[in-house]
Amino acid sequence: MSNASGARGVTVRIFLIDGTPQGLRTVDRTGWTGTCLTFARPGYAEARQRPEVKRTGVYVLVGRDENDTPRLYVGEGDEVRVRLDSHHREKDFWTHGYVLTTKDDSLNKAHVRWLEARLLQIATEASTATLDNGTAPQLPYLSEPDQADMEWYLENALTLLPMVGIPHFEILESNSAIPETAVAVAAPEGPTYFLKTVLTEATGRDDPRGFTVLEGAYGRKEKKAMSRGYEAQRDKLIADGILVEHGTEQLRLTRTHIFDSPSSAASVLSGGSKNGRDNWKDAYGRTLKQNQERATEGAAP
Repeated sequence: MSNASGARGVTVRIFLIDGTPQGLRTVDRTGWTGTCLTFARPGYAEARQRPEVKRTGVYVLVGRDENDTPRLYVGEGDEVRVRLDSHHREKDFWTHGYVLTTKDDSLNKAHVRWLEARLLQIATEASTATLDNGTAPQLPYLSEPDQADMEWYLENALTLLPMVGIPHFEILESNSAIPETAVAVAAPEGPTYFLKTVLTEATGRDDPRGFTVLEGAYGRKEKKAMSRGYEAQRDKLIADGILVEHGTEQLRLTRTHIFDSPSSAASVLSGGSKNGRDNWKDAYGRTLKQNQERATEGAAP
C-alpha cells in the first residue's frame, strides 16, 4: 500500500550475524538479489571470512578526518576482500565498512566499476562528506540491459545505506543542478524552522537525515569562537562553493544542504557556536526543543 506521499512500503531484513547489534550485519530487501554486509573496523578479522567479501562487489569505507568531518572512500573489486585487506593496512581514517554485492555472485567487473563511478558522482553532488578517493572515474560503458539492471540495483542499495548509517548519498530534489547521473531524494516534510541572528537568516526543517537548510539562506561572514568540527564544516562548504560571499558581511547558501544536526547548521551559518535546538524557531516562536518535547509528551501513553 502507498502512503499519502505516494511512496511505497518495502520490507527490509537485518540479520545480526553474531546476535549483537554492534557486530557484523547483513541487510537486504524482499525481491532484490543484492545484499549489504556491514562491520566495524575492529570486527574486520571476522568480516573477511564472510562469503560476501569473497565476491565481486563495491564497498564504502566511512570515518572522520582530523577535523571531525565525515570522510568516505568508495571502491570496487573482483574479490572485495583483497582491496579491503590493503585498506586495512594503509588507510587510517575509516571506522566502518559496507560491502555491496549479490547473494548469487552475479555482478561482474563492468557492473562494479559502473556502480563505483555512480556512487562517487552521487556522493560528490550530495557533498556531506569529504571523499578520500583521489579521482572520480568516468562511467564505463554498459549495454542498455546491464545499465537498467544496475540502476535497479543502485536504487535498492541507496534505500538501505541510510539505514545502516550512511546518509552521504542523498541529494535533495529541490537543489537546482542535480545531474542526470544522480539520484534525488524527496525534500523533508514537517514543520519549518527559522534562524535569525546577527547577519544570519535561514529556513530549515528537521528530519531523520539531519537538519536541512534551504537554498538562499544567509550567514555571517565574520567568524567568532566555534568548535573545530563546526569550523571545518564551514570551511569545506566555502571551499566547495556551497557557501559564497554575499556583500561584505554575509555568506549565502547556494543550494539546499543537509547538516548533521540543528546545532551544526546554526553554528556554521552564524559563524559561532550555537545550540540549534534553542535557536531554530517555528512561525509561532516555539523552539525546536520545545516542539520535540511537546511531540514526546503527545506520544506518551
